[in-house]
Amino acid sequence: MGERDEAHRDFSRAVLQPVSGYQAVVGFLRREMALGRIRPGDRLPPERRLAEQLGVARETLRQALRILEGSGQVVISRGASGGAIVQDAALDPRLIREEVRTRSAEIGELTEFRVIVESGGAALAAARRTDDDLEAMVLAQRDLAASETKADSRIADTDFHIALAEASRNALVRDAVEEARVRMFESVDLMSFEFVKESSWGAHEKILDAVRRGDAEGAAAAMRAHLRTTSEEFARVVDL
Repeated sequence: MGERDEAHRDFSRAVLQPVSGYQAVVGFLRREMALGRIRPGDRLPPERRLAEQLGVARETLRQALRILEGSGQVVISRGASGGAIVQDAALDPRLIREEVRTRSAEIGELTEFRVIVESGGAALAAARRTDDDLEAMVLAQRDLAASETKADSRIADTDFHIALAEASRNALVRDAVEEARVRMFESVDLMSFEFVKESSWGAHEKILDAVRRGDAEGAAAAMRAHLRTTSEEFARVVDL
């Protein structure tokens, strides 16, 4: 895997307020990885800059990076050209599958939660969306169609769902959608789960069409169908 340039995100704009403590930094960076905003091969910003963006001391950041290095999620090299490089963590899929199976009840609840929140959010988006919202969703769909890796597909998928949630004009819906995605995919990303791009793109198009037409019931129904298919694909992988 070729090393990419420094991660393009300005993390100071990714949080509403500075995080505190190394565990919060670990949680934040893992969240960004789960959402696909930080991808395998990305080089994190230099320590000084990243610490400033997150509002923590450099030693706090170093502690967090050591935790991520221990879990295999980053590799840290020293020297002038060194830094933290995000890795595609390769844990034993049998162990991860067993862990996910033990969390089947929680995953079931998360699926139900996503259906409730995201179908309701889609209905609100159909009534409240702006032209800018539609453009953001269209761009996410273009990125998804052009994606060639699981990481690229994941971030385009995330961009679509977040753009849709933003169009609901309800900050609680937007935050809930992001949180549910993080919790659903934090284990999935460690497994050999192949993102079904064509299936997601087609489902998104149906949702987008309903939102564009202002069809709240149609948007909600299309989202429910999309999440049902996603749940079935996931269940086949972990054999729940």
